[in-house]
Order: sequence, then C-alpha cells, then structure tokens
Amino acid sequence: MKHYLEFTVNIKPVQVSQILLEDTELKSNLIFQDYKVAEEKEIAILVFQKYFFRNDSTATLTVTIDNFSGETYVKCISSGNGEGIFDIGWGAGKSFIKPIRLKLAANILEVIEDN
Repeated sequence: MKHYLEFTVNIKPVQVSQILLEDTELKSNLIFQDYKVAEEKEIAILVFQKYFFRNDSTATLTVTIDNFSGETYVKCISSGNGEGIFDIGWGAGKSFIKPIRLKLAANILEVIEDN
C-alpha cells in the first residue's frame, strides 16, 4: 500500500537532509542518498528501507527535497508495506512517514497532500 505526503518548508534542501539524518533511527534505515546543486537549484534524494514485524513486510520510503520552483518541497512516498492480495499495510506506511513530518514540523509552511 502506498502513502504520500507533500509539503513546503522554510529551509533549503540540504538543511532538510541534515535535520532528517540527525535522527539515528532514520539514518540507520538509509540505503541511498544523493544531493545535487546547479545554479541555486538543489535536490536531495533519500531512500530508506525498514522491516515491519506487524505485517511481515519490508517497506521503502523515498524522500525528495527540491527548490526548483523557489520554495522547498518535500515529497515522501512509502511503498511495499502491504501484505496479501488486498495489500493491507496495518499502518506501516504512515508510520514510516511520520518521523519525517515530526522532525520538520517547526519548518513546515503548508501541507499540500497527505494520503
């Protein structure tokens, strides 16, 4: 089951990445990171992977952070956290995204999409 969260923040992409990777649990689940800068435009990509015992699945969380349009957008997509033919996730996807939102709560300007 896929979950998606998108919001804007009042800090630059590199600062968002630094805040997120200060969290030892998040950092321990990090499997990929990339950061690029080109003429004032920045993008950071973080990919996390975590095993959820409650539904016996391994979920991924991809976080993209960019300021291509002037504002910094954070997009979180969790996937692979469902089980069975009905793709029941038992809340694993939302709980994987929750630490991202909590760590950046003081910097969030607007939540654009949350499902």
